[in-house]
Amino acid sequence: MTRAPQPDRRGNRRGDCGLTTLEWLLITSAVAGLAALAVVLVQGRVSDTAERISESEAWLAAAIHTAWAVETDARGAAASDFELWADWESHFSQECSLIAVLYAGAEVAVAHNSFNRATGGTAFDAIAVSYAAAGDEQPATASKAQVQCEVR
Repeated sequence: MTRAPQPDRRGNRRGDCGLTTLEWLLITSAVAGLAALAVVLVQGRVSDTAERISESEAWLAAAIHTAWAVETDARGAAASDFELWADWESHFSQECSLIAVLYAGAEVAVAHNSFNRATGGTAFDAIAVSYAAAGDEQPATASKAQVQCEVR
């Protein structure tokens, strides 16, 4: 024979009532804990993604500025800086190529790296300096060099 639950002093039956309340409290707190964890994880992921995007844009802007500085230096080279046009070409081509290495973490790539002497002479003299100063992104001619360092 089984015994019926005996009422306690307050008139409640012992047994399942207290356990059921405790179970529901535990289940509710577990669900609330999982919801809080999900919110924290999603918020962290969104924050990381936003930070990476803004960092990437900043690094790309810095790389573009560096490429512009290389072009400016190439146009401003002095006759005493180089003996030959080949030295000028090599130096600034290397400078432009290094941008991809410096900003590799931001996946910056050099799209165009063209430092070509004005057609004609080989010495980097006073006339060559004026041809370098007149340099632009178009192919070299007899009176100007090609100066192009472009990143993406």
